[in-house]
Amino acid sequence: MKPLDTNTDPRVVGPFELLARLGAGGMGVAYLAREIPLEGLSDEMVAAYRLVEPDHDRGRDEAADPSRLVVVKTIQPHLLDQPHARERFAREIDAIRAVAGDRVPALRAADPEAGEPWFAMDYVAGPSLHTLVRESGPLPVGPCAALGLALVDALAVIHGTKLLHRDLKPSNVVLGPDGPVVLDFGLAVLSERQSSQALTRTGDRLGTRPYMPVEQLRDSKHVEAAADVYALGATLFFALTGRAPYPYMPLMVPPTWEGVDPAFLPLLGRVIDAEPLRRPDLDGVRENLSTLLTDAGLTLGQAAEQLRERVVAADLTPKLPPEALKGRADPVVRELAQKAVDEGEAPDAPWAEEDPGFYGLVNTEDIAWVVEGTDDPGDHTPTLLDDGRGRTPTAPTVPTVPLPASEHRPGAGPAAAGPTLPLPRPGEAPTVPADPAGPAGAVPETAIHPR
Repeated sequence: MKPLDTNTDPRVVGPFELLARLGAGGMGVAYLAREIPLEGLSDEMVAAYRLVEPDHDRGRDEAADPSRLVVVKTIQPHLLDQPHARERFAREIDAIRAVAGDRVPALRAADPEAGEPWFAMDYVAGPSLHTLVRESGPLPVGPCAALGLALVDALAVIHGTKLLHRDLKPSNVVLGPDGPVVLDFGLAVLSERQSSQALTRTGDRLGTRPYMPVEQLRDSKHVEAAADVYALGATLFFALTGRAPYPYMPLMVPPTWEGVDPAFLPLLGRVIDAEPLRRPDLDGVRENLSTLLTDAGLTLGQAAEQLRERVVAADLTPKLPPEALKGRADPVVRELAQKAVDEGEAPDAPWAEEDPGFYGLVNTEDIAWVVEGTDDPGDHTPTLLDDGRGRTPTAPTVPTVPLPASEHRPGAGPAAAGPTLPLPRPGEAPTVPADPAGPAGAVPETAIHPR
């Protein structure tokens, strides 16, 4: 979580005051924000923002508080003139809206048709699973089983809306006050192979290689629910060992099981299988995890409490900026936003002429190529790979934006292209770059989630 850059970050997006930058990826930028209580919003504006009242049934005491924190995600400015990027961003909004449950964040508002599209969803205060395991060590059987059951619940809700997540991994799981929550629906797909408006093409490779199955590496468009089951198993593998099953990409051979608790070996051996038809479905995973808890002499409530205590003891929940602790919007910001509403403008209209937008952000030539990632919390640089049709992306560029004569905002340099690794055949070892950048698996992270 970083302070806002006054040269690049807006103060207001829709009816939300931005408080801090949470992260950035190939598709968008995420901010910590708070709703500005405004009077006189027109019906048209409410409809445009698709404002949603907080769900009082979700058991959160702050639900009725208008200053409750949210995550606002905006599309990367260099993608604004790319129709497929806007469509993919709108699909992410639709996915979050469609999925309702305790294990996914609730959508609070959105404006996909805005000049700079955005949406707001509940902020989950807690560390990612990646951060927790890396900082405090692997999870024992009980907490890991409780984690697994929460992820099964999340995927069951997602699949129940006929969606696939396609990017479940440790950095997309946040351990909040009410337990694990699954984030980032940027790669969610609604049976695209049956749609004439499909955004994923046959042969496209989307996801995070260390946590995706072989069939997704080959062709992301035609994966089934079994791909998410595999990712769930790979995420539990990390929770038990602190590493992904494979450091670079999935293989046709079993991973090295060193460090996996023997109680989990039968289940993970079936889930982390190169053949999707041999993997259990979500009900099978749930049954196996419940049996694990019974064999360990634990109830689900006891195991979930052990996980919660582990999170609290680690003390890794991101510290909120001072602005977020005030409990209400900045008076100046609120006054300007209210003035705009009174004049019939959008709440962020006071900054329309002087807000420079976003500058200095790397331009990925084709967002469908932003597919690689590991769980390095310090790196959100997209990695560009082969697009599956023999093309190699050219060096990204920074859009040319006219600046006031008195200002100078240097742009970011080109992002280094990641290695293009061929899919290994059965029994072959993966092709590894001669000089990989960092330790095994240390590939830049592309997902966005609260830090």
